[in-house]
Parts: sequence; C-alpha cells; structure tokens
Amino acid sequence: MSHNPPKSISKNPKPIPVKFYIPHKDQIPQWMHQFIEKVVDVSDGHCGFCAVADICNLSVDDHQIICYQLQKELIGEENARYRRMIGNYRRYKEVLGALTFCSIGLAPPDKWMNMSDMGFLIAQRYNHVVLLSIKKGRSEIFFPLSVEPPHTERLMCLAHVNDNHFEPRL
Repeated sequence: MSHNPPKSISKNPKPIPVKFYIPHKDQIPQWMHQFIEKVVDVSDGHCGFCAVADICNLSVDDHQIICYQLQKELIGEENARYRRMIGNYRRYKEVLGALTFCSIGLAPPDKWMNMSDMGFLIAQRYNHVVLLSIKKGRSEIFFPLSVEPPHTERLMCLAHVNDNHFEPRL
C-alpha cells in the first residue's frame, strides 16, 4: 500500500485576476487596466458626479449629494480662494450653477462636471488626491488645497472618455 503525501499548499497563493468588460478601455492607458476595481457606466450627464459618489461609497443615484457637498465647499470659507482659481466672477457663477440641482433625468451640458473647475473642490472636500486620466495619456492631478492628504493611500481616479463622459473607477 503506497501513500502519497498531500501536495504542499502555498500559504500565499497568487491572486487570480478577475477579468471583466472595461468600456472605452482603448481611451485609458494600458498600464492602468490592472488597477481598475470596477466600472460605473452612467450616461445621463451626471456621470462625473456619479463616479465621485461611487468612489465615496454612495449609490450612483446619490450624485446630487455630491453636487450639494461641492456647492457648500465652493461657497464656504474658501470662497475667495476658489473664485481666484476659477478666474472671474462670471465663470464662478457658472461653476456654482453646474452644482445647483436642475431636475431628474438627463442633465444639460451646463450641469456637467468640468474637472478643471471642480478637481480642487473634489480633492479638498473629500481629502483625496484626485487623478483624472484623459485619453491619449494626458492626466491632471488635484491635491487638497488647505489640508494635508492623509498618510494612508487615498487616491481618487477618474477616466474621462469620449471627450464628454466620466466612467471607470480606478
């Protein structure tokens, strides 16, 4: 009677990569694909705010909460700083208007997230470093303005695809 000893079981098995469909992956740098945790595909004009809601562990349907919190950040005690960063009062009012509730359903273009105006608001409000990946490998990074980012890893990554749509959570 022969006895074959059990094969040794590794204590640290290699994780099995989970493959899933990544919409618009041709517009996201290849090296980022391995870091994508999930994809949120919302195409109702609220997509940037939905992506931020998802990253903040809210439902994508809670995008208006994100707008409200960013609006409070914009008009709060840092108001003068944001007005200087945005450049002029007319543009400041446009950013404020984009954060003001409009209606249920499709959002008109004046309610879409413009990261060049809102990236710092997001970074400051949620105390995250915010990375925006734009097709053709161009990226923008936004840091909190008046607080030191936490020592733990807090990186909020968004991809901007089709020149008008925020989609994956990286």
